[in-house]
Amino acid sequence: MLHNINLLPWREQLRRRHKQRFFGLVIAVLSIAVLSQWFAGHYLFSQEQLQQSRLTYLNDYISQLDQRINQLKGLDQDHKALLTRLQVVEQLQQLRNTTTDFMNALPSFIPHGVYVDKINMSGQQIQISGISETTSRLASMLDRLESSPLLSNIEMHSIVHGQVRFSKKFQTFNVSFDFQSPSQAVGVQ
Repeated sequence: MLHNINLLPWREQLRRRHKQRFFGLVIAVLSIAVLSQWFAGHYLFSQEQLQQSRLTYLNDYISQLDQRINQLKGLDQDHKALLTRLQVVEQLQQLRNTTTDFMNALPSFIPHGVYVDKINMSGQQIQISGISETTSRLASMLDRLESSPLLSNIEMHSIVHGQVRFSKKFQTFNVSFDFQSPSQAVGVQ
């Protein structure tokens, strides 16, 4: 029979201490690893929540900006509509002034002895019909019309001799031309 005698008991104790220390270190390392993993997971989760809240804020802000852009587009369309209306009003104002300017300029076109019966205005196109005592006065009127810088496209449509009016013989005439008022000429330049 063989007996197992330990002649060096301090080695056994040293081995036991090494085992205990090893298991203690393993448990400590595992505990540290689990805790660091848990802290890292918790940190990453909080960062994800923070990033998600930032993303939500940015999406809300973007939707607000989209609404503002849509409002600005509406305002831009309203602005364009107002500009269009303003241009129409300006054109009407110029047409209103055209009549006044033409009536102010008319005496310079018509010599003594020529009488206007009818004036028809359609935009810038004007037709005049009337009577004249003599053909030379009609020629003088036509010369004045052609020399005016305010008139263009002058056409004498008819001259009829010997028309009796007021118990006297006159020449009737019909003339048309385009009139550009001085206010329109200034606005064009």
